[in-house]
Amino acid sequence: MDAEQLAKFLAQANLLVIATITPEGYPHLTPVWFKFDNGVFYFSTTRERKKTKNLAKNKKVGFAIAPSELSYKAVVGFGDAQILDDPKGKLLIELGRRYLPKEKTDNYTKGILKAEKGRAHRIIVKIKPKWLRSWAG
Repeated sequence: MDAEQLAKFLAQANLLVIATITPEGYPHLTPVWFKFDNGVFYFSTTRERKKTKNLAKNKKVGFAIAPSELSYKAVVGFGDAQILDDPKGKLLIELGRRYLPKEKTDNYTKGILKAEKGRAHRIIVKIKPKWLRSWAG
């Protein structure tokens, strides 16, 4: 993909499959909502999730994005992750507006945040790609 095609593709509501490394050395893959801004991927999760625990021990990640329909478009890469605090879940709310129908967004994201209150610590994972490839068929 050229830069314009890549920007359009990354602006779509596809899932980012993030790969972290378990303590046993195996890949752990999880599809997540994401945003891409100024060359950096961001996604929302909590400190209590397995992917976050894996990142605490090894910041190296791999990722892949492909649409659900058969299109032969994809982005793959790897980089290092950084964990940022997001106690109010601002990124989760922003991503909900991107991925969900407008009438469902606020109830869904507020429901998640309410259920987590006192039990989970919401964070943002920031990934600066060290290597990224894309293609469109």
